[in-house]
Amino acid sequence: MSEESPFNIKHASEAAYVEPSGVLDQLNLHPSAVSFIRDNKRILQVTGVVIVVMVVSISLYKSYRQTRLENGASNLSISMEGEGDTKTEALKHVATEFSGTPSALWADTELGHIAMKDGKYEQAAKQYQIVRDTIKDSNPMYGLLTFGIAQANEAGKKYAVSSAMYSELKAVVGYKDEGYLGMARVLEAQNEKQKALAVYEEYLGTFLGENVNERAKLMIQEKITRLRVQE
Repeated sequence: MSEESPFNIKHASEAAYVEPSGVLDQLNLHPSAVSFIRDNKRILQVTGVVIVVMVVSISLYKSYRQTRLENGASNLSISMEGEGDTKTEALKHVATEFSGTPSALWADTELGHIAMKDGKYEQAAKQYQIVRDTIKDSNPMYGLLTFGIAQANEAGKKYAVSSAMYSELKAVVGYKDEGYLGMARVLEAQNEKQKALAVYEEYLGTFLGENVNERAKLMIQEKITRLRVQE
């Protein structure tokens, strides 16, 4: 038996060597999947880059948005501490610089309050209306702004618009009382006593159940009695 030479051993090792088949083959993927990936490698690479860019962009936008919200809230807080024209200009800055944020909505609303306090009722009503037009009726500020529009028009003796706003308030959660009382009050101011009486009676009919505000109920009953006496 001839002794095995180093050459034969080397030749056997080379014959046994198999070239690596690639990462895809080592993942035990189905041949059709491997073929698809290889045929569309460029497209898949581009798609991967796009996805990464989108994820990074969304993350950066969220960070930017959060910073903007925080800066808006900080600027609003500072502006609310001002007085007179300084406060007005600061609020206008917040409304413009941080447009689209809750801080801007509150700044615009506060500008309406300032106009109301200064007796500029038409300006106040317009300001409240502008803000209300930018939000949905499900927004918690919707009722507040509707109430502001109603009050501003009532103060400016624009009773038709005011009455319509108060009527709308009756269906807004948390503003039912303001809606009924405001509507009846406007009708009384127009000497529409019969219509005002009907509103008070409708309002009284909503006082049902155990959690009734007896004081408010008594007040409405007194108003009804007073109007009936005047008939």
